[in-house]
Amino acid sequence: MDRNETIATQADSLRDLMANRLGLKRGTLAHRAAKAGRRLPIGVRNDIASVARAEAMADNPKLGLRMDPKATHAAYERAAAFLRAIDVKDRRKGVALSILGSVALNILAVIGLLILVLRWRGFV
Repeated sequence: MDRNETIATQADSLRDLMANRLGLKRGTLAHRAAKAGRRLPIGVRNDIASVARAEAMADNPKLGLRMDPKATHAAYERAAAFLRAIDVKDRRKGVALSILGSVALNILAVIGLLILVLRWRGFV
């Protein structure tokens, strides 16, 4: 039972980290990893999926004996370390700057086209 409790604790910890760092608050652990998509590297997604598989296997007594707790713990540590390193403020700032950059580029393009049309028509 101790092994099952540690795997459940690890899975809950990963769920909390994904909710806080990535904003993924609904669904199972495997569903959240799939929903994260490109925000997570493929290795981290695989690590989260292996912890989710171990959590499902831990519920069954016979399958629980087949899982490797060291591999599951290593996968949990790698995934948790990556999720803890995500800076939410920096990510939000990057999204805001990206949107502002797109808007600024569009405004410059419209102004450039306006000047081009005015020059073509002979007003400038």
